[in-house]
Amino acid sequence: MNSEHVFLKKSLMTLVMTLVISSPLMAFENNLALKVAIVKDATGSQDIVKGNFNSSIKKLTGRHKNENSYNSNMSLCVAYLQADNAKQSELACTAAINDVEAMDLYNDKALYLKSLSYSNRGISRYKNNDISGALTDLSAAVLIDANTITVGNLNIVKKRLYKSQTLASTSTQFAE
Repeated sequence: MNSEHVFLKKSLMTLVMTLVISSPLMAFENNLALKVAIVKDATGSQDIVKGNFNSSIKKLTGRHKNENSYNSNMSLCVAYLQADNAKQSELACTAAINDVEAMDLYNDKALYLKSLSYSNRGISRYKNNDISGALTDLSAAVLIDANTITVGNLNIVKKRLYKSQTLASTSTQFAE
């Protein structure tokens, strides 16, 4: 069994944890919050859950070569995002996508991990105001695996986009 299959087996035996990305508008949106996923028990994941994002980033950027890069990149993606560094988050999310795609596995669990990677990057792009990129990634995530996290995130971004377009349209009408 090659190392990619061993990694996947270990990763899939652990649960994927989700974190809620808070937003200043969340209270006005009926608690519609974007969710990101990290691999449970991966390096730095407990720090992320506890809110110690900088500690997690330090551990992950100093990780040893024998650690799984997919797990580390997924954790870095979320840690940077939670630490308000969406640009670094997007880079780490892209690395996680590249890691999972390099495995060239297509079972349900592998597709689930791949969809979560795209969803995480979609949120990073959304936070970077790359709405087109966010919608592309979130749509890809749903096409890969339409799970509650990916579908929920896509719907939230679409609703927020619709609301902002509606507000902009209303503001333009009043200005005329």
